[in-house]
Amino acid sequence: MRSSPNIECMNDRLKILVCVDGSENSLRAVEFARDIFVPMDAYLTILVVVTPMDCDYFMEKTAPACDIDGIAKAKSNAGISLIKESGGRYCLSTMTGNPPEVILNVSSRHDLVIMGRKGSCAATNISLGGVAGQVSQNIKIPLILVP
Repeated sequence: MRSSPNIECMNDRLKILVCVDGSENSLRAVEFARDIFVPMDAYLTILVVVTPMDCDYFMEKTAPACDIDGIAKAKSNAGISLIKESGGRYCLSTMTGNPPEVILNVSSRHDLVIMGRKGSCAATNISLGGVAGQVSQNIKIPLILVP
């Protein structure tokens, strides 16, 4: 797995992990975190997990390598803008791997996880996406799933 160097955020503030995949549902999760926790001076970690499927989707076939940072920026730009506009404190963490496993691993360093109920690949007729379902069944800290 790959991690940005600033994954460890503030020790004296409530640490909120917000999982972002570029979907409208994950943007709503960022909006929720901004509206509820930025006024409380919480510190937000915006987590983007890049998978091999993302490399296939975002990168041109002629690209020599997968631009993980570029994909993470594409997936997180809208959410980061919302946090910046509100004056919220945040860090962006980019990791590679299996999203539920990465989220569960990173969650151990936070007080709360916020994520969309369904991600970018979820079918419209299901109530809970695969990543959210796996995280909700195995997480050890509070989790808020935003519809």
